[in-house]
Amino acid sequence: MKRNNIRHYGLVPAKNNSSRCRDKNWRSFLGGKCLVDFTLATIPDGIFDKVIVSTDRIAYRPPAGAVKHLREKRLATKRACIKDLMQLLIRRYGMSGKDYLWLLNPTSPFRTKEDYRSIAKIIEKDGPDAVISCFSVSPFVWRSSRPLFKTEGKRRGTDDFGFEYTVENGMFYAVNVGHFRGHNSWYGKAARLYKQDGVFSSVDIDSEKDFKEAQKIGRFFKSK
Repeated sequence: MKRNNIRHYGLVPAKNNSSRCRDKNWRSFLGGKCLVDFTLATIPDGIFDKVIVSTDRIAYRPPAGAVKHLREKRLATKRACIKDLMQLLIRRYGMSGKDYLWLLNPTSPFRTKEDYRSIAKIIEKDGPDAVISCFSVSPFVWRSSRPLFKTEGKRRGTDDFGFEYTVENGMFYAVNVGHFRGHNSWYGKAARLYKQDGVFSSVDIDSEKDFKEAQKIGRFFKSK
């Protein structure tokens, strides 16, 4: 996918260790693939000029079509910031201000090839600061034990709100390199939301329970 000589880079970040879910990026997830390789397998041909797996797992060898960036330890700790890694890779691979770097977290694994193509079309057409994937939720949102909606008077229906709540799902952060380099952020006035729906859109693996539930959902995803 090209727009005015734009290059697209896919980044799959995968630390060797996980604090809440043991070996979550590397043990068998579905079809004998770990989460990292499962993520790589969802990428269609023709989207990326380069796909980078950034990891501190020395023994890992990516499948054909991807390259490995051996991440230094300071960028692989629990407190390390993904933005620092992105800025480093932008410099290392000589990305220009027109290019796009796509952050593809393996812990939100259920991407479709159509997702990739749709986001690439948005970039080709509009050139936004970023495209961020999300899913819609009910407006009756609580923060801890307090509702973030009016509870007085007549019970409101969802149609009465006049706006929509969405939640980032971690699947896609496709950010313009020039914008990110200048702001160190994928947020901006010209950022676009890519809305997804269905059970696959809300999966985010953080705990052992999440991993096992995602495996169950994944069997249906593969059949689709």
